[in-house]
Amino acid sequence: MARSWLGLKNPPLAWRNVAHGGRRSFAAISGAAFSLTMVLLQLGFLQAVRITATNNFDVLDFDVLLTSSRFEQFYAPGFLPLERLRQAKGVDGVESATPLYATFALWRCPPNPLDAPPDDSAPRPGALTRWIEGSRTPRPLQRRQLYVMGFDLDHPPFRQPILGSIEAARGKLRVPDRVLLNALSNPDFGWQVRDRFHDWELEDTAVQVVGGFDMLRGFAADSTVLCSDDTFVRACDYESRETTNFGLLKVKPGAVDATVAALRKALPSDVRVSSRPDVLANEVDHWVNQTSTGQLFAIGVLVAMNVAAVVVYQVLSNDVREHLPEYATLRAMGYSIWRLAGILVFQAILYMLISFAAAVAIAVVVYLATETLAGIPMVLTRENLALTFALALAVGAVTGGLTVNRLRLAQPADLF
Repeated sequence: MARSWLGLKNPPLAWRNVAHGGRRSFAAISGAAFSLTMVLLQLGFLQAVRITATNNFDVLDFDVLLTSSRFEQFYAPGFLPLERLRQAKGVDGVESATPLYATFALWRCPPNPLDAPPDDSAPRPGALTRWIEGSRTPRPLQRRQLYVMGFDLDHPPFRQPILGSIEAARGKLRVPDRVLLNALSNPDFGWQVRDRFHDWELEDTAVQVVGGFDMLRGFAADSTVLCSDDTFVRACDYESRETTNFGLLKVKPGAVDATVAALRKALPSDVRVSSRPDVLANEVDHWVNQTSTGQLFAIGVLVAMNVAAVVVYQVLSNDVREHLPEYATLRAMGYSIWRLAGILVFQAILYMLISFAAAVAIAVVVYLATETLAGIPMVLTRENLALTFALALAVGAVTGGLTVNRLRLAQPADLF
């Protein structure tokens, strides 16, 4: 009975309307496929925000984090007296306390090509050209902001594999003004030409790149530099090492909650004490829910689905209007208005299902291209696929239902 109500019994009206719709079906499927592709892209970017929200903390080795009471997120940590880490070491359960210095600084980016850089007055390539050409894009000598992290070389607070990169270059980093550059940086920062370019500068300090490390880029920083705390203080104009940005604490196994409570009692109010899970949750909440970055992608999903609904509704409405005599004939043959409504709903769902399959195929290609050329971690998760599939079905059902009123114009009496 259900198969007949949906138009699957001979003649399969819903399917034949789609298969023989010609330009009308093509318009519905292409419009809906474009919208669903945009939904998948918005969800992919939103997933990338979630992934990169914690990428900085993911590479750091700590159980409890000390920050300024004004801490907002990793890129705006505030300042913390080093004395607070010394006080924290005296709290029961704390095994070690390591400072991490971090701030944005200007980096001298090499031109491209090195032997014949374009003039500063030359027109800059467009965004699409830069995206396609990547590291081959012509660019003059320029300065761009990157993120700098300084640390005690004898106690680097990093996890593998970055810890291995630091240990391999530890001897070189002890020499003043030596740095490690993120190998996954935006091409503008010059990792690809590190062996041929030697005029590096961090702020106003001439530095030398002595190695690299692999670290995901975030939406706030296109590159990262690691260096000793002495180099950091000198290049980034900190007065001394007595003012830091993060305190990374390791505590006894199983004692995190008790240690956090003890630290909050022992330390002054100018310090925020957070466990690792709380820190990660705060970063995700900040970037996904509190910034325009996450909100923009969420709104993009709603806009794209509205576009899909409008396209399918217009196609179905025109289809019904142009085939009113045929629908009137079906009513004269005994088809109820609700049976015809079921056919329309299923026709709309068929449009969305075909569009969904096309959108997934397109999204896979765009995801790979975006990750390769832009360095953004694009992951097509099962959750996002399921959400897009559910939205496609919902839009199909709703637009089909909204078109039902036009069927009431199909009166058998109009045939005579």
